[in-house]
Amino acid sequence: MSHMLIELYTATPAWTALDPVSRGAFFARIGAGMQHVDPARITPVAMGRIEQDVSHTTAEQFYAVWKCAERLDADALLAAIGATGWHEYFTTTHALGAAGTLQQHLAELAALPRG
Repeated sequence: MSHMLIELYTATPAWTALDPVSRGAFFARIGAGMQHVDPARITPVAMGRIEQDVSHTTAEQFYAVWKCAERLDADALLAAIGATGWHEYFTTTHALGAAGTLQQHLAELAALPRG
């Protein structure tokens, strides 16, 4: 079953302290690390800056959404991201779940126990 991985992230002081050459070297490392990701099984859906003028927004600066063929692919993507040194430069929150329909999701919500 396909899974969606959502990342929310913000640059750390370590990132903002890097000069342009060091940032370029880091991006080259990301590119090399992502060579191990199978594009037939892991697809980038969307990435960008989070707009802050939206009600109930997050304080994070950026987002990325990935579609993964299976949970194992999402786990492999998370490992590949971590291996690049990403978390040294960006605080990141991950959300991962099986892809479903609106009706399935509403049924999950309706089935929550009363508290």
